[in-house]
Amino acid sequence: MLGFILSKLNLLILVTAMFAIISFFLFGLTGIVVSNLAQLLVKDYSESVFGLVSGGQDQLCHSSSVVIPESIEYFGGLMPSQRFYYVMNIKRFPVEFEEGKLSTLIFQIASRKEPDKIIATSSIDVNARIFLYDWDIELDRLVEKSSITLDPESMGVARKNSMVLAKEVYNGKTYLHIIACSSSGGICETNLDRASCWLSTCYSEPRQSSCLPKAEQCASRVYCGE
Repeated sequence: MLGFILSKLNLLILVTAMFAIISFFLFGLTGIVVSNLAQLLVKDYSESVFGLVSGGQDQLCHSSSVVIPESIEYFGGLMPSQRFYYVMNIKRFPVEFEEGKLSTLIFQIASRKEPDKIIATSSIDVNARIFLYDWDIELDRLVEKSSITLDPESMGVARKNSMVLAKEVYNGKTYLHIIACSSSGGICETNLDRASCWLSTCYSEPRQSSCLPKAEQCASRVYCGE
């Protein structure tokens, strides 16, 4: 009887150990799968921007819009299908534009639960001055910054899950405008107006963009920052 009980205990220990090993393996595999999918995502965005900036050099204006997925869906782990919720950072380097030098645009994906945990990065060098217009979803205003964070699960006026990319050639120089917005409620159109207002009101060399809507009634549309 005692031998039977011990054999069952040994079997239970073996099954538990195997379950722990398999779970550990699947957890590690899941991390690799999610990271690879995220890397493909940021690589696709960076290549799209590079094509936008480098293509059609004779065009004074060229624009496109992007809606980022609400999550990265993957297979693996203990469930047939799972979702990874994330935020996407868009940054420029150097922070202050240096005339005659290339600018670097950086895309990063991080865990929504752990925003400091970057799991994928892709960067491109462009011969353009980069403007990043961040949208404050709580105060519903736009301001130009050195970085933007898109969060498709954010709460506020609307989800901050989109961006408008606009390449502009002005006086022989190339500018790249990236405007954070939402896929709902015409907010991207509104933020395009606000970006135009920022350029004509807050920029150190105020001007009207040839690619953005005509700036009107700017006082209530834009925040110049401190």
